[in-house]
Amino acid sequence: MAARAAAQNWVRRHAARGIANPMAAVEIANRASLIARELMDNAHQHSYSGAPDQTLTLMLERSRYLLSITVTDAGPTPGCKRLSFPEQKSHGGGLGRVASLSFYWDWDGCAGLPVTVKARIELP
Repeated sequence: MAARAAAQNWVRRHAARGIANPMAAVEIANRASLIARELMDNAHQHSYSGAPDQTLTLMLERSRYLLSITVTDAGPTPGCKRLSFPEQKSHGGGLGRVASLSFYWDWDGCAGLPVTVKARIELP
């Protein structure tokens, strides 16, 4: 949990860089941090990234108008049948929450291999 909090703080600090309006900077930083938390939790829950000896990759990418938050997991746990796509459920958390916080989200990967999920936030 300490690593997740450190990652969220890192996202919060870096997501707001270069945004002149302080209120917009705080809003972008908070949304990016929440998205990062949901994507990391999703990777820990549904992939081998949740095992004590495994990791995931968290990246931020900025273009002029978009901030992308990307998480790549460590692939499925041994013996786990994994869907060929990330599943968005309607219970309000996970990828459903990512969808509500982001402009757009998508994924890359296939069953049995690591999956990368990317969410984009529009920048002011």
